[in-house]
Parts: sequence; structure tokens; C-alpha cells
Amino acid sequence: MPSFYQDELFSVLSERGEVDLRVVFARGTSSDRLQLGWTEAPRHYPHVTLSGKFSLWDAARIAWTDRKRLHIVNGIWAEPSFAVALCVLAMARSRFVVYAEAPEPRQSQARMRALLQRLFGGWVGRRALGMLAVSHFAEQFYVELGFDAERVFPFGYFRASNHGPQIGSRSRASERSEVIFVGQLIHRKGVDFLLEAMVPLFDRHSDLFLSVLGAGVEAQVLETCAHALGVQDRVNFEGTIGSDKIQARLVSADVLVLPSRWDGWGMVVNEALSAGVPVIASDRCGAADLVRQGVNGYVFRSEDVEDLRQCLRSFLENADKRSVMRSAAASTGRAVSAEAVAPYLIECLKHMTGESSARPAPPWLQLPTSQSASH
Repeated sequence: MPSFYQDELFSVLSERGEVDLRVVFARGTSSDRLQLGWTEAPRHYPHVTLSGKFSLWDAARIAWTDRKRLHIVNGIWAEPSFAVALCVLAMARSRFVVYAEAPEPRQSQARMRALLQRLFGGWVGRRALGMLAVSHFAEQFYVELGFDAERVFPFGYFRASNHGPQIGSRSRASERSEVIFVGQLIHRKGVDFLLEAMVPLFDRHSDLFLSVLGAGVEAQVLETCAHALGVQDRVNFEGTIGSDKIQARLVSADVLVLPSRWDGWGMVVNEALSAGVPVIASDRCGAADLVRQGVNGYVFRSEDVEDLRQCLRSFLENADKRSVMRSAAASTGRAVSAEAVAPYLIECLKHMTGESSARPAPPWLQLPTSQSASH
């Protein structure tokens, strides 16, 4: 479906003039995404949306009609119409690339369904030109599925650099330290143990506050939990804001925490880094690939409250290093902008098709890996 961040990458690709871009959407933006604050803007690139009732036929028709083009297909089996398109492309010996996250490991499904997915995924993988893997989780999963490791390239989700405020616009209404979470208020996001991790830190740091942005089925549960822990005066539940306003909100925070039990990526990590805000993320977030320990943030063991607390403590008790960490975060943010990633994507495709022998390196992996290197 359309998303604000993919729109920006598509727009940058189209503006570069190096590719003849066409985008096919399976459906329009869902109501639950709109309720989360996703905004829709005019799309300045060629695009079509499959007709809902006949989407399978529509996908097959487009795949066959455009079989001589190079296709990038989002996912393998999650979207039935795209699975049909992959079948047509594979049987037509078309050139295609898969762009996907790893599935959530805790998702339970019938054994036969899982077996059929793996068989189909392996069949697709052996016929694909390559893979754009959303995080190292996807790299590992799809290589095991049957994709050629030499043709699997690190990838993610990206936003344009011109969508938010300049980092220099950061202002402080007070001297308080603000930890911020942005996302769905659901069990998978792990806000419950973020609250637990922060309780003793509130006692130690009188200027410390937690801001929680988002909505979801656990919103009331989490507010009740904050009251039960006696920290309701230090935790502010702000509800949802539009996707076009998130970075402006992030820029005034000290650190973003994404404590997910699982996140195939976690777009808010990009947005925080682009705002020059350090990130503390669990090691079950795909976007933790962007975090360099002690440089632009910290990575902790998922569901380990003490490890998360230690990361927060390290950040809070080294206030003199915050400006250096903000600078390093901003550097990473520039490296994961759509403008920086578009040429990398094009070089990946050239390498997959044999037009270039040089394997490109992701721009975000070419940054300093120590604090001293970021000065």
C-alpha cells in the first residue's frame, strides 16, 4: 500500500532521471494506518492501483505485459496478487528482485502453510536476480530460504532529507531530559518494559520525563500501569500525530527508545537519527542495524529490562557526550536519506543485472564506528 516514506524514495528515484519508474500498489492506504497518523500527499511519479475485485488477474496481466522490464516486488507471499505476479515473472523468465522484511519469528501458523510458503519462497529465490533485504534479519532468512547470498543486499526504509525541520531548529522549553517513544501501543512494541526500566531512573533524575506518542489496544493498559508504578506525573501520553509532524516533535527530545519485542524495521529510528536524536533500540528491531553502540545510540537485548535500564543510565549519566552523539546521529540520518540511498539502489540493480561488476556498499555502513571517529 502507499506509505509516506516509500513515496519519498519513489519521488527521488523519479527525479534522478536514471530509471523509467512505474509503481504498482496492491491497494490504497488502509484505515488503520490513517488512524496512526499516516498522511497522503500527491504522488509525483507514475503509479497504478490494482482493481480490488480482480486484483489477482490485474497483477498477472501487468506482470505479463511488462515482462521485459526489471521488476522489484515487495514481499513474496504476504500479498496474494504479488505472489501471482512473481509466478508470472518467474515462468516468463523475467528479471525481478524481491524487496522484503523477515517474517516475525513468533508468528504461529499451520505446519502445512509454513511448508508451502518455504517451498514457494525457495522457488522464487532461485529465479530472482537478487534481494533487497530489510535488515540483517531478512538477509539471514532469505539466504536460508534459497536466495544467493552474493545477490542479497542490505536495505531498509528511507525518507527524504527535506521533509522535516533542520536540526539547528531544536529548542528547549526547559532543562528537563526527555525520553520519547513513537509507535503503536501494542504488546509487540514493548512499552510495558520501557516503563518498568525507567521507574528507578525517575527517582535518580528529577528532570527526567517520558513522552509516549501513539495509539493502540494497550493505550489504557499502559496508562493504568504508569499509575500503578506511581510515575503518572512523569509520563505523558500524547496520542497520535501526523506522519508529517513526527520529526518536528522528535527534534526536541533527548533520546528515542524503540523497545520492540519485534520490528521488521522501525521507521521512527530513521526519523530520530535524521533529527539528530540518538536512539536506544532493542536487538529485535531491524533498524538497530543503523545504531552504533555508544556513538549514535545503544542497542539492548530485547525484553531485558535491566539491559535497557543500563543503556538509559549510560545516556543520562554522560550528558557531556550528548552533543557528540547528536552529531553522530545526524550523520547517520543523512546516510539513510532517500537522496543518499537512491544511487545505492540503482547500483545494486546494475550489479544484479551484470551492468556493473562492483558490489556497492550501503552508505550507512560507511560511517565511523567509534565515538572518537565522529568528532
